[in-house]
Amino acid sequence: MMQTFSDLAERSHLLWLQRDRFSSSDYITLTQLQQHDNRLLQSVRLCQRYLSQQLDLPLWLQALLDNRVADLDSLLSLPLTLSAQVLLAELWLALQQKTKAHYFEQYCRSEQSLLICLLADKPAACRLFDVMQSFDRRSAVQLAGHCGLTTQRAALLQQKTDHTLGAASLAELNYALYLLGQHSDEFELAQQLQSAECLTTRQLQLLLLGACTERKIRIVNALCSSDIALAVNAMGFSGLAKFCPVLLEIAQEPAHRIAAQSALITMLGALAADSLQTELAANRQRLMPDTTEPLLGGKLLNSLDFAACWAEGNQYQRFAVAALRVMQTPGLALAEPNNWQGGLWPVA
Repeated sequence: MMQTFSDLAERSHLLWLQRDRFSSSDYITLTQLQQHDNRLLQSVRLCQRYLSQQLDLPLWLQALLDNRVADLDSLLSLPLTLSAQVLLAELWLALQQKTKAHYFEQYCRSEQSLLICLLADKPAACRLFDVMQSFDRRSAVQLAGHCGLTTQRAALLQQKTDHTLGAASLAELNYALYLLGQHSDEFELAQQLQSAECLTTRQLQLLLLGACTERKIRIVNALCSSDIALAVNAMGFSGLAKFCPVLLEIAQEPAHRIAAQSALITMLGALAADSLQTELAANRQRLMPDTTEPLLGGKLLNSLDFAACWAEGNQYQRFAVAALRVMQTPGLALAEPNNWQGGLWPVA
């Protein structure tokens, strides 16, 4: 019987580790992610029912079973990445059949802000913004942009007159305003974020999706001289087929092979990217996309079926269409496709 209990814990831990790896997968669709989350939830429910807390369990599972993660500060004290803490919180809420308000009601200091921002949807963000502004103005700015709080756009614009803002706070303020529909030069904004050392991969991806061809190329070229890993990611999200030969070359370098393959898959789709990489170099030209228009998953960006791509694409393609939807309709909350159950498609 003890072996059976041990197997149950090991199965749950394996599902947890697999779920963590999905955040860098090029092949997991929304349905597959949701099915995996359901299996993880069912497995943990069995642990909750049958396992003794005296057993030697993985830390994340022990914290779930003893309800330690119910307390926001206890959750944040666990030696896990922020994304894993968010996933653990959502898993606990699903186990207990509680809403995210459970955590929002505990919010009382700035150290809790980042996790709260990642948990919040738009209705919650509307209620939390003023409170967060009093604790942590920088996180409040991020919350407003990420959750599409267009009602706070005037307040954010007013902050631009504050000459005491640091470089990172100002850059993130401009990015939040961009999400809320204020026109900006994507190249200049990417440069500002990078110079302030706060440029995230998601910010870069979104700015590339919003940029015209000339600005896409300028962003990639600038990154090539400063951060090759970001440059490779940028080539994929630019959607420009002109970068395919460069990505194929970079894919031969062990240090950047996985990133270059991922960029090709983002742009061309898995089958086309795999075919291009396995084809002999002399024959590759006939497989290259014959277009100057941006591509996503092998389809022209300007004729893409967003809903179909959200359902069938990998996590990068799903983020791309969610970002495009938000930029087309400011005021929607930006979806994160690695969230519990695959995140929420941006809707009014």
